[in-house]
Amino acid sequence: MAGQVKRRVWSGVPLAALVVATAALVARKVVMERSRPASPSGAITTTTAGPLASVSARWAQTPFAADASVPGGPATTFHGDPQRRHRAKGIGPARVSVGFQTKVGGPVAAQVVASPDGQTLYAVTLEGLLVALTLSGEKKWSFALGDRAYGAPAIADDGTIYVGSDKKSFFAISPAGQMLYKLDVEGEADVAPLVLPPGQDALVIFAAGDTVYALRKGGDVAARFRARKKVYSAPTWLPDGRIAFGAQDDKLYILGKGLTPFAVIDLGADVDCAPAVMDDGSLVVGTDGGEVVRVGRGGEIVWRTKVSGYVRGGVTVTRSGDVVVGTFGPVPRVVRISEKGTLLGAFEIQGTGAKDFGIWGSPLEDDAGSLYFGTQDDRVLGLSASGAPIFSYSTQGDVDAPVTMLGDGSLIVGSEDGTVTRLLP
Repeated sequence: MAGQVKRRVWSGVPLAALVVATAALVARKVVMERSRPASPSGAITTTTAGPLASVSARWAQTPFAADASVPGGPATTFHGDPQRRHRAKGIGPARVSVGFQTKVGGPVAAQVVASPDGQTLYAVTLEGLLVALTLSGEKKWSFALGDRAYGAPAIADDGTIYVGSDKKSFFAISPAGQMLYKLDVEGEADVAPLVLPPGQDALVIFAAGDTVYALRKGGDVAARFRARKKVYSAPTWLPDGRIAFGAQDDKLYILGKGLTPFAVIDLGADVDCAPAVMDDGSLVVGTDGGEVVRVGRGGEIVWRTKVSGYVRGGVTVTRSGDVVVGTFGPVPRVVRISEKGTLLGAFEIQGTGAKDFGIWGSPLEDDAGSLYFGTQDDRVLGLSASGAPIFSYSTQGDVDAPVTMLGDGSLIVGSEDGTVTRLLP
């Protein structure tokens, strides 16, 4: 699959596919994985999925860490914070109650994010629109980005919205919907940007084509770095100030100040997945080799665990330190892995047999340890901390975008039928 373009362009769904997707609700289950014992200290642990067995308490056996970092405010960026862990404050819904459903003028394939005060929602569409919504679902304004937008916007503390599009352009937009600047670049700016914490040389990091850019506040380019192939991975901020991202040259890149290389790790397959930062500062990332890999702070591989499907949309690091990912086919699953790389369990959905069908966005974790995620069979699912199903909500289109949680526990869902939905707690 290396080098292959893997973005999905929305189209109508055949009736036969809908029949297969509907069967998913019946076929869902949580299963335990058998795994190899941990390797001796200093060696890389490689874990391989074995035969599927019955439900096990291992899914939630790890207690919460008392010092686990959770964003205190709204999700203003992909996965809620610069470390991309996808944790949220609040308790999500136990049943489905729809607060609003708003058509936004095109399929939504990127996570919906919020303003710093939590009062405005921002969605981008595959028709090339950035749309601002109130918490009741009313449209405030829209801004034309010139082409499809696949990457979630990132919102700075002053409310400025940073977003790219396939027009090979990167934008800064005011909270009122006015363009502050546009930067034309050589490649499609189709991944979520990263707003850096205060005190850095640059303000925003984003990728376009095979190049990663660091921009100052006014849009001047402070630094750039070129990978060997396309970068589909959203950049991630490490606590020591370094940046990490993956590329379709099979590499995980860790860059230091001025985007100078610190480590380049060959993972053997495309790395379209955004890395996430573990609580000890190490990284975890998925690959098109059907693996989840943990990389130490020095760039060394700590363990790699096979999950039998592409991992492309991101990684969730739970409050307990476990790692949760969504995988693609032929059997799409949400897989839970311990911080040591041991497979703890998996929740399956009905697949089509295709390797490119499955679960794109990794789950959101709430304060109770419940997980919420979308699927390509047009649903949003909730799982309890024990892995038991909480609810299944049907949309009219694929839900590739990660779910966002508001302060009251509401879930915001973008789907490829062109709808943004609020599910009330």
